[in-house]
Amino acid sequence: MTTGPTLGLGTRLAARIMRAGFTLVGSPSKSLRFATQAVADPETVTVPTRHGPVRCLLYRPAGGGPLPPVHVQLHGGAFIVRRPRQDDHVCRYLAADVGAAVLAPDYDTAPEVAYPVAEHQAYDVAAWAHAHGAEQGWDGARLSVGGYSAGAKLAINVVQQARDAGAFLPVALAVGYGVTDVGLDPHLRTSPKRRPAIGPRLLRLVQHAYFPDPATRAEPLASPALSPDLTGFPPTLVTTGELDSLEADGQIFAEKLRATGADVTYRCFPDVDHGYTHKRPVETAREAITGLGDHLARAYAAASPEGLA
Repeated sequence: MTTGPTLGLGTRLAARIMRAGFTLVGSPSKSLRFATQAVADPETVTVPTRHGPVRCLLYRPAGGGPLPPVHVQLHGGAFIVRRPRQDDHVCRYLAADVGAAVLAPDYDTAPEVAYPVAEHQAYDVAAWAHAHGAEQGWDGARLSVGGYSAGAKLAINVVQQARDAGAFLPVALAVGYGVTDVGLDPHLRTSPKRRPAIGPRLLRLVQHAYFPDPATRAEPLASPALSPDLTGFPPTLVTTGELDSLEADGQIFAEKLRATGADVTYRCFPDVDHGYTHKRPVETAREAITGLGDHLARAYAAASPEGLA
């Protein structure tokens, strides 16, 4: 295990309090479970990475037939929280209604580790899923990646590393309300809402706990929106919330990606803050999650031997 740098006691304590508090938050409401058929409880698989083994939840679609595509879903939590089950309702929807196998990694977080451990682990899990599809029961050639909040940035990072390594490229990327510039002064972020969910105090904690070296915060893997090279991305879905202090991160990233000629769909949901896929209003959550499913389904179909019908 690669450990992070020595952090101040206050930073370590704040990170651990945040993580402990998050464990007290209940799972998403049953009203957000949009899967139209039952999916078995996830299996646990352990994936080797350069920073040690990573436990992943594996959701399998029901039924037989051809090998299903596979989606790597990276959960959020400010690079501090470790709770892949927070995306359980999303993973079950993708397994049931899109027919994908879904891997949800429990990647390492601050304060035990620091950048770029989670970025490397996210890529290593995706690379493993691509290489071992046949033996695991999915089509590794039809691999997509996505995530929300911190997981959105990690999903972008998977594409960056896959493109640079040249071994494979995800067929689709789908991200929601993610941070794409971790070095920006938290007080420069704005929101129409007086007290947005993601405020300066939390953003500063993220910087100090997971990105403690200011010199690294502008690196392409740390802040993909600042990367001088965003070419070579697959079809990408970017969604944000109008009231989210991170809305500009998604919009700017989408614009820069589109400028390279990439196929980009950008959607800003009105009147909602951070985390709209995991809380009410139900209509917005449903639209965002089913939109994710539609985006992935199109990419899987295009990447199948038959192509789009």
